[in-house]
Amino acid sequence: MNVPLQSSRHREIATGRPRRVAAFTIIELLVVIGIIALLTTIGLPALKGFGKGTGMAGAQHQMLQDLGLARLSAINGRTTVYVVFVPTNIFDCIVRVTDPRTLQQLTNLISGQYAAYALLATRTVGDQPGRWHPRYLSEWKRLPQGILIPPYKFDPALASAPDPYLRSFSMATNPPLPFPTGKTLLSPVFPVPYIVFNSQGQLASGRDELIPLAEGSIFFTKDQNGQYVSSKSDVPVINPPLNYTNHFIRINWLTGRASVDEATRPKFN
Repeated sequence: MNVPLQSSRHREIATGRPRRVAAFTIIELLVVIGIIALLTTIGLPALKGFGKGTGMAGAQHQMLQDLGLARLSAINGRTTVYVVFVPTNIFDCIVRVTDPRTLQQLTNLISGQYAAYALLATRTVGDQPGRWHPRYLSEWKRLPQGILIPPYKFDPALASAPDPYLRSFSMATNPPLPFPTGKTLLSPVFPVPYIVFNSQGQLASGRDELIPLAEGSIFFTKDQNGQYVSSKSDVPVINPPLNYTNHFIRINWLTGRASVDEATRPKFN
């Protein structure tokens, strides 16, 4: 005859001895809390810098990917492809525009100054040679939050600077580039900053181009109705000021390939 096994509770009753329950002592609990506090103290500074590093690394990866896409689009489409940036005088554009749709598009790009760009092709395969049929290959993209392109890169006075690290973007005046869509032409009155790849995937400028990236912020002024308004305070705040000397994207003019250039440069004056 089989005798059923007794449960632990039944054995407690039969033997009169209570079951022992595993638990932490006060001392063990205090030791664990102390270890957690120590690890938090050590790791917190590293965690504070983690977000910044990820933002810059993300911006670099994004730019490398999109510059590579521009190069491949030029080669595959046998055309010229521009990487165009939002002009910093966008309010001057807005006051002269009457078309409601264009006005809305420009308003949406106000906060994209110093941070937004798009890819623009001048023609597609099958178009008549020598004829322009410009179209945007991408939506307007923005760098990650907290990452900006420094203001000097948009200064026309630096377009011919001999030092490539100090040289600004070229400004499209001849031929003029459509902005903010392929059907809207505001240039040459409002030149659009750009970098351009030829049909062989090389830089049409015949020289290396560098895109500086900086940690910073910019807060655009709004009126009481929440509408953007032009203000002299709408300028980027670089952190630390003028010290964006080792975060560059370099594009080799001959191959058209982009890479991270971390050469340390003197502070800009």
